[in-house]
Amino acid sequence: MRNGRTEMRVKTASIQSMTGYGRATRRIGRASILVEVRSTNHRYLEIDQRLPNGYLAIQGRVAEMSRRYVRRGKIDLAINLQSLDRHKARRVVFDEVLLQGYYEALRKLKMRFRLKGDLTLEHLLALPQAVSIAEEPEPVERLENPILETAQAALKGLVQSRRREGEKLLADLRGQLVAIERLMRTVKTRLPKALEQQRQALREKIQSLLGFDGAGSSRIEEAVALVKEVDVHEELVRLASHLSHLRQTLAHGPLIGKRLDFIAQELMREVNTIGAKGNDPQAARLIVEMKGHIEKIREQAQNLE
Repeated sequence: MRNGRTEMRVKTASIQSMTGYGRATRRIGRASILVEVRSTNHRYLEIDQRLPNGYLAIQGRVAEMSRRYVRRGKIDLAINLQSLDRHKARRVVFDEVLLQGYYEALRKLKMRFRLKGDLTLEHLLALPQAVSIAEEPEPVERLENPILETAQAALKGLVQSRRREGEKLLADLRGQLVAIERLMRTVKTRLPKALEQQRQALREKIQSLLGFDGAGSSRIEEAVALVKEVDVHEELVRLASHLSHLRQTLAHGPLIGKRLDFIAQELMREVNTIGAKGNDPQAARLIVEMKGHIEKIREQAQNLE
C-alpha cells in the first residue's frame, strides 16, 4: 500500500479472453472477507458490484481498480463480509414506531368489536418484526483497506484466468489461420487447371456436335477462347495481405477482439468474390471450407478482450 491506499499497477500486455473467474479470501481479526469476481463477454466494459451493508463508499474505488485490470467484458464482483466471533456483541432492538402502529390498530379493533381485557406488552411483542437482534458491525474504517486488498487479489486471479483462456483461443486462431493459408494455396493452384478443363470440355462438346474430329480447327479454337480466364489475382493478393495482418495481430496483442472481427469481415469479402468468379466445383468446396474457418475466427473474436 501507499499512503493508506492499495497500490494498483497492472500489466495487461498479453491476450485475454473475456471469460474468467477470480476468488480471494482474507481474515482480519475476527472478520472473514471473501471476494469473487466473474467476467463474461460484452461489447464494452460493464461493472456490477455487490457490497456489504455500510461499505457503499468504496464502490468508486473498487470500480477504478477493476478498470485497471480489465478493459472489456461484463464484470460481476461480489464482496462478502462475515464475523467469526460467536460471542460478538449483540443488542435487542425494539421497533418503537411499528409497536405504536400495532397498539393503535389493536385498540381500534378492540373498541370496534367491543372486546374485553387489556392490551399488554406480551401481545405487542408477539407481533411480527416488533423485536430483533442486531450485531454490532465491524468499524468500516478498520476493514476498508483489507477489503480493497482482497478485491485486488481476486482481480489478479481473474486476469490470470482470462489469460489462460486467451492462450487457448490464440492457439485455436493460429490453427484457423494456417488452415486458411493452406486452402488459399490450393485454390490458387486449382483455378488455372479448372480453366483448362473447362476449355477442353467445350472443345470436345463442339467436336461432338459437329460429328467429326475438328482438332486444330481455327473456328473451334475461337469458340474455346470465349472461355475467359478467371482473374482472381487481385483478390488473392488482398486475401494474403489480410492473412498477414491477422498473423501480426495475433503476435502483437492485446485488445485484439474488435480488430480480429474486422479482419475476418475482410477475409470473408475476398473469399466470397473468389468463389463467385471461380466456376469450379472443387474450388467451390475449398471456398466453403475457408468460409468455415473464417466464421470460427469471428466466433473466437467475440470471446477476446
